[in-house]
Amino acid sequence: MNIRYSAAVRRDDWLHVLKNADLANIFHSPEYFDIQQSLGHELLYSCCYIDDEPVAVIVATLNRFGYYQDWVEVGTKSGGCPVMIDKYDQHPEADTLKNAMIEAFARQHLKGRRFLFYPCFHLRACILEAPEWNCVTQFDDTAFLDLHADEDELFRGMGVKCRNAVRYAGRHAVTARVANTREYFELFYACYKAVREKKQTQYISRDELRAKFDAFTQQGLADLWVAFREGQPLAYAFIWKYKQTINFVYGSSHENGWRYKPNNLIQWELIRSYKQEGYRVYNMWGIRNMNLSAGKDASVQTNIEGYGKFKLSFGPELRSLRRYVRV
Repeated sequence: MNIRYSAAVRRDDWLHVLKNADLANIFHSPEYFDIQQSLGHELLYSCCYIDDEPVAVIVATLNRFGYYQDWVEVGTKSGGCPVMIDKYDQHPEADTLKNAMIEAFARQHLKGRRFLFYPCFHLRACILEAPEWNCVTQFDDTAFLDLHADEDELFRGMGVKCRNAVRYAGRHAVTARVANTREYFELFYACYKAVREKKQTQYISRDELRAKFDAFTQQGLADLWVAFREGQPLAYAFIWKYKQTINFVYGSSHENGWRYKPNNLIQWELIRSYKQEGYRVYNMWGIRNMNLSAGKDASVQTNIEGYGKFKLSFGPELRSLRRYVRV
């Protein structure tokens, strides 16, 4: 094999990789990084060519502001890097190929920098575990719901309490639908921010999240779902879409409406809707808190959070997830 790496961004090559990679997600896409750059962040890019065919990419953000200012972020809980076309992702030498690419990227872009690096799901051992990179390893699981099953089977696959909550919401006139308007975005963001401030956790700025809402909804890559009762919004789910996968990226709900179980109903309704549209996988993201806290040993797998237990109630499959952090 003749292997080379290039930092020159050739969009057609980038898209070739994503088209032919089963693990490709919106967080690997040019559309996502277009927004990141428009906000003022810096794109870090590498494409691997084997015998002149583009076969893998690592795409990252050097954050110029926000709560990860001056950090490099590579990958997400939705999918890591490198993302590789299927014929090489399943190759006997896949781990060697991926680690060689990660090392080349790291030596070019990560030396002397703080970073978060999520490797791709199929990588069994990552070179960033080597002492020279001085990384902490964090553990989580990402929840994936297979949408191939018929609707009745999906419903039966949910926990008893979850099924009962969906029925309860329906009996109390809770409904859910897509509401891709600025009005509902502003209501969602106000709720999201209030919840984060109450929990004293970090959150994305309004301008950044609105830029992604505007761009992705216009391009057909996202939907804002809203649960209502008697015309009043109770809960929100911001879903991002790419190829045949949907992603639960942001959600929030009003505490005074919890008794009507809107979060259960909104999830069930969006599962039904996207299944009917032909989507095959629902990536519900992680089930644990991976934030770095002072004095906390981040290498120890933490307990499943309440939101993680909520996701598990829908019966997803779990895939082990690691990220490497250098502070």
